[in-house]
Amino acid sequence: MIKCKGTLRIKKIRQSRNGAFCIADLSTDFGEFKVKDPLLDQFEEGEYQGTLWIHEIYLSQYISYGKAVTELRARLHDLQIDSEDRKQVRKPEQSEPDPIDEVPTPQVPSKPKAAWPNPAKRSDWASVKGNKLGSSMAGTPDKPVEGGPETTTPPEKVRAAVNEANVATEMFSHELAELIDQHQIVKLDPTVDRVLLRAQTAALRGKGYSFDAKQQAWIYQVT
Repeated sequence: MIKCKGTLRIKKIRQSRNGAFCIADLSTDFGEFKVKDPLLDQFEEGEYQGTLWIHEIYLSQYISYGKAVTELRARLHDLQIDSEDRKQVRKPEQSEPDPIDEVPTPQVPSKPKAAWPNPAKRSDWASVKGNKLGSSMAGTPDKPVEGGPETTTPPEKVRAAVNEANVATEMFSHELAELIDQHQIVKLDPTVDRVLLRAQTAALRGKGYSFDAKQQAWIYQVT
């Protein structure tokens, strides 16, 4: 593990079929590196200074426009942002491949969904538990009972509200969905599936949340 001061110049790439993602150029006293970790996908484009914990430095290669590109990458364990300057960063000279598409998804034996245990805390990021797709299906609200008391709410609005609640619970967890409904601070777990993390990020922005890089958390912006 390497602890160092550094500057991250984060660029947002929007043309991916898996949703927008971020990459970064990392500048340190001992070298320049590319960073393409999932946790960057929560950030806005700009320049960030702070302390970084580097888990690994390695060579990576990918094919772009018929050419093999080799780059020196750093895989981050954690980072602490001290200052930020949200500004447009110079775009890459050529299209950047989505990190999700660089490495084939490993084939793992399928397991019955009913046998999945509740996710345990995996890191300091898991202050909000169960941030995993499908982890809270057991907490889905019961369907309304037919023949109950009459209500003045139009049925289509009730169905829309129930569907929205179900989608939020499936994308996040029941606990996280409740925090979002209450406009509380939300902290995502960047170790979940990267496609899911991007969907969660887009959903929070759509609900009026903004990512605070220093707190590594999402804060609701009062309008």
